[in-house]
Amino acid sequence: MTPIKLFSTSGAAEYLGLAVITVKYHIYVAKDLHPQKVGRTLVFTQEELDTFKERKRPPGRPPGPSG
Repeated sequence: MTPIKLFSTSGAAEYLGLAVITVKYHIYVAKDLHPQKVGRTLVFTQEELDTFKERKRPPGRPPGPSG
């Protein structure tokens, strides 16, 4: 059985390459990150973070119409 790797909010931010405030935005405002609560601490599984990485739009402006 493989142990599940858990990340705190700051650990998740580092893993994703984002600021902590951006991770909190994705939890509370955009609601596209779904941490679990352990006591009063929010924790993320590596699987959840990897799924988020795959769904996240890359930074920068989207490509414009070809014309």
